[in-house]
Amino acid sequence: MKEPTTATIEDFKKGKQEAIEAVYHYYKPLLVKFVITLIKDAEEAEVIFHNVFLKILRRKKELDSAQAIRPYVFTITKNEVRDYFKRLSVSRRKANEYYEGRIESSVELKLEEEKLLNKLEEAMEMLTEQRKKVIQLSYFDNLSYQEIADRMLISKNTVKNHLIKARLSLRSYLT
Repeated sequence: MKEPTTATIEDFKKGKQEAIEAVYHYYKPLLVKFVITLIKDAEEAEVIFHNVFLKILRRKKELDSAQAIRPYVFTITKNEVRDYFKRLSVSRRKANEYYEGRIESSVELKLEEEKLLNKLEEAMEMLTEQRKKVIQLSYFDNLSYQEIADRMLISKNTVKNHLIKARLSLRSYLT
């Protein structure tokens, strides 16, 4: 396909459909190929081409039909590619910051959790054997007060008392 003539550019400026299609079909393969060589992504190259073409359409009245519009079109394309790389850079930086923050907070959380578990183990060691057993059966084995009472051969009220006193001991040790 031939480069658009001065007459075609004049018709393009006036918004004539035939001229718009002629400019579109002439520049699409050139610009898409050019952009692909720069960004190595065919889909993004298509998007960039369409952004360029929309800019040209919006500014069609500013075009100088006496001069070739090719340099103008390629300048807009280079600027679009530059903007694409800026957006990509910002997106990558934000993603890296997000994941670094997540990793750091995850590590900090793990360390905090580990400290808390160690402190809880220390606190559990300070309980009497019977209270340890009641805590174990209640919180870790998910048994009801009655099931604990039956298993340990003590009353349900004794189970409640052991849990209350164990919680108080653990709370005071952990705070």
